[in-house]
Amino acid sequence: MENCSLSAWTLDDRREPRIRVGLVLPEDEMPEVSFVLPEGECRACGGGEEAKLAVKAGRVTAEGGRVRLVAGAARVGPAERIVLRRGTDVPLEAGAGIRLTSVVAGRGFHWQTRIEPCFVGDLEFLARDGRLVVVNELPVEDYLTGVISGEMSGECPLEFLKSQCVVARAWVLAHTEPKHPDLPIDRCNDDCCQRYQGTDDLTPTVLEAVRRTRGQVLLDPQGRLIDANYSKSCGGIIEAPEHVWGVAKPGQRAAPDAPQGSSARRFFPLTEDRLDEYLTGAWLADTDVFCSPTVVPERDLKRYLGRVDDGGGHFRWRFEYRREELQDVLRRKLADRLEGGLDRLDGLAVLARGCSGRARRLRIDYRDDAGAARHLVLESEYAIRDALHEKFLYSSAFAVRVLGDPAGPPERFILTGAGWGHGAGLCQIGALGMALHGYTCEQIVRHYFEPAELRACY
Repeated sequence: MENCSLSAWTLDDRREPRIRVGLVLPEDEMPEVSFVLPEGECRACGGGEEAKLAVKAGRVTAEGGRVRLVAGAARVGPAERIVLRRGTDVPLEAGAGIRLTSVVAGRGFHWQTRIEPCFVGDLEFLARDGRLVVVNELPVEDYLTGVISGEMSGECPLEFLKSQCVVARAWVLAHTEPKHPDLPIDRCNDDCCQRYQGTDDLTPTVLEAVRRTRGQVLLDPQGRLIDANYSKSCGGIIEAPEHVWGVAKPGQRAAPDAPQGSSARRFFPLTEDRLDEYLTGAWLADTDVFCSPTVVPERDLKRYLGRVDDGGGHFRWRFEYRREELQDVLRRKLADRLEGGLDRLDGLAVLARGCSGRARRLRIDYRDDAGAARHLVLESEYAIRDALHEKFLYSSAFAVRVLGDPAGPPERFILTGAGWGHGAGLCQIGALGMALHGYTCEQIVRHYFEPAELRACY
């Protein structure tokens, strides 16, 4: 049975779709990309030309709205579109496929870096105003091997990887939240969609997890596909989608990320008067919260995280800014929103929180360049995280402490927080903790998504 496109796929289709993943985007501002070919026949075609590539390396260059491929003596283009593909099917294994150089990972986040991953499937090259767009088209199940080994490590236990695969598959097949409507892709390769880093990090356990969950998704009681979100660490309380995106989602809700009967459940839902204890209290020393260091020790975590992650679980974290430092960050991040300019930062006040303590409305009090008192209100956890860090704050579940002479302007701002990410849906480190302590894939996904049924859709 032939694959259909992801954009045309429905739950009634019963076929595995193909997905188009953006690997290089216009915002990466790459006029050129190099590639390294594997053993075996490779061909490039575009603009009515086709070339068999006899050398192992080449490059593609953007020339205005067209692209040109050069590999040894072979030339294709300039053309509006060039496709590079293997002549035969490629076994799915670590390092399989065509290697691209200098691919951005973690666009705009604190872990942004460049990697050189391998990709199976077709590679399509286009250009937008002299900047390359590179698209990887391949079957969804092959794509998922690169997702679950990119989001977390292939060294994770099988039951966790199965859970991650089910959730990632449900999210991509639900095909909501179009992030790049102006590009000919279904999803990008990075965290704004879901992390996809090709074949370099494949392990036998990753391949087994995808094989054993083939086609499995999460359905709500009405038989609808659950739009299943996930983040790195909820910090102890799973957040409700309505407090992150402003919409409720069937199958997702706020809940403690802990076993039934856990003492941590006393913090749910988290209120302002319990916030400081939740963030820094003595209870953290021996908590059974699934994503905590007592369940997944920090010393072991690095081997389980994705290779572009920075190594910490960020169950609890702390940032301290001098007022002048935070002012500079806010000026850069909010230049077009700070009416009258920002001369002096006077305060930060959380106006509304979700069930996990995540700030969803934040007031910034400041003096403008003329000395007048003003304020700006940020209305989402994403906007808050973006504004309060040079790159991106770990989460919006934080308390603010202001230091300085009460008679004068603030001197320092201390943010003490919990978690890494928006906190809704599956908590990756929490799910890892559950798997390490013997929970099955079905038990894990039903802990994070309720009510939910696990079922194969193809």
